[in-house]
Amino acid sequence: MNFFITIFILIICYFLFFKKENRIRKINSKIPGPKGLPIIGNLHEFKKDPQIQFQNWYEKYGTIYSVRMGNIDSVVLTGYPIIRKAFVDNSNAFAPRFQRWSRMKLNGCKNLIGSNDELHTTLKKIVLSEMTPTRIKRMENHIVWECEKLCKVLDKHCESGLPFSLNMYCKLFSLNIIMRFLFGIDYSYENQDNQHIINIIIEFFFYGGNAIVSDFIPIIRPFYKENKFFQLYPVVCGHINQLIENYKLEKGKKPCGVDQEVSAGSGASSPHISDDGDGDNETIMGKLLEEFNNGSIGWDSLVSTCVDVFLGGTDTTSNSIIFSLIALANNPDRQDKLYDQIKNNLQMPKNELVVRHSIHRSSIPYLSLVIKEIYRLYPVSLLGLPHITTEDVEIGGYTIAKGTQIIQNIFASHKCEKTFPSPNSFIPERFIETGCNNMFGGGPTNLVHFGTGVRDCIGKSLADCEFYTLLATLINRYEFINPSTSEPLNDIGIFGVAYQPPDNQFFIKRRI
Repeated sequence: MNFFITIFILIICYFLFFKKENRIRKINSKIPGPKGLPIIGNLHEFKKDPQIQFQNWYEKYGTIYSVRMGNIDSVVLTGYPIIRKAFVDNSNAFAPRFQRWSRMKLNGCKNLIGSNDELHTTLKKIVLSEMTPTRIKRMENHIVWECEKLCKVLDKHCESGLPFSLNMYCKLFSLNIIMRFLFGIDYSYENQDNQHIINIIIEFFFYGGNAIVSDFIPIIRPFYKENKFFQLYPVVCGHINQLIENYKLEKGKKPCGVDQEVSAGSGASSPHISDDGDGDNETIMGKLLEEFNNGSIGWDSLVSTCVDVFLGGTDTTSNSIIFSLIALANNPDRQDKLYDQIKNNLQMPKNELVVRHSIHRSSIPYLSLVIKEIYRLYPVSLLGLPHITTEDVEIGGYTIAKGTQIIQNIFASHKCEKTFPSPNSFIPERFIETGCNNMFGGGPTNLVHFGTGVRDCIGKSLADCEFYTLLATLINRYEFINPSTSEPLNDIGIFGVAYQPPDNQFFIKRRI
């Protein structure tokens, strides 16, 4: 009986709220795209890997097409030229975030990623003040130190001669880098408890990337049972709140040395307080607290922005590093080519193990090609973060209505056969003609992995430095070998807010 009552209610709601064509749908109706079903739109066509369906639609309908996600009218943009036209040439109309119901439920969209207008401007200014190229260069010693710590762990695995997974180590590497920018602390590689918070991050990105049906079908929200995405967010917030309290406590004391510890909370082992070494103890947390005390932001914005930086900084660059090691192990000829260029082009003292981004970047042009090819093949954000149009705007011969959700089809943009011949193959050399100086994508590279326009990735300069330094150091020091002589390592990731790399086993062999 309850089933029939539910069906009856859905039918009534369809005729009351969905059947009547609204202004957005009327304007967007001239944009090509797949036909949707009543109430659910095209949601039934999203499978395990929705990026594949978006790619198929691009191949059928072109660079601009419309889809309906429940009652949310959406337009999908594919390819650097059309994405630039929208997010650079018409930035005022396309810049704001589309604030989905699930994100509003989490934090009211008062965070850095989800906010709009003056709040976003304020939060972005705070975070960027600690992410400038000058600041990143001054923090390079921390990245070098983190590389040295990771190499000590990998050296032990070399001695064992057994294959092992690198995923957790790479994620902890990136976690420590972002924790220094946030709080001035880092975690130990030796304590297994640190895997707890990393596993939470991985799960959060996985569940957050899956379609939350109530985002798009409002009538089911009263009956919606919260999934793990909603359950994990308070756990992360609790961890961050504990770190904030520790930070405030330590700032009230005499500055700590690198060996002094504070409690991590939420199941993680104790992190170490780091010293910049240049007398500058500023952190993103310090800037956020200053603005909070000045009344510029609220406490919920402070915490949720810390969560953004904490999650995004951990599970983005680390994924790119893991994918790069998989690709190089599957293509040993290109791994050898990269190693030969590092060995022949760098004049490093014997006791210096880490390749420094600030010193050696221009000396290893092939590494720049490899990194860009990794960003192309394995973009961390497959479909970007949704935006919303603030006015009717014409793009590519079509008018997109005000209030439309806009999706950047990054995966399909990077897999376009016309732009990138043999798009599923790992070919770093494809970028030689475009030059190596544009690491961030766009322009002649046709890459959009960091997004485009005023809401592109805020941490791209740090990602560039971190990725370059660690990958160059690892390839200079180790050979990464596929244990199987018959099958390549699996390079098919898992869809989520961030594209998750598979967990492979590697043999690694010391070069030095």
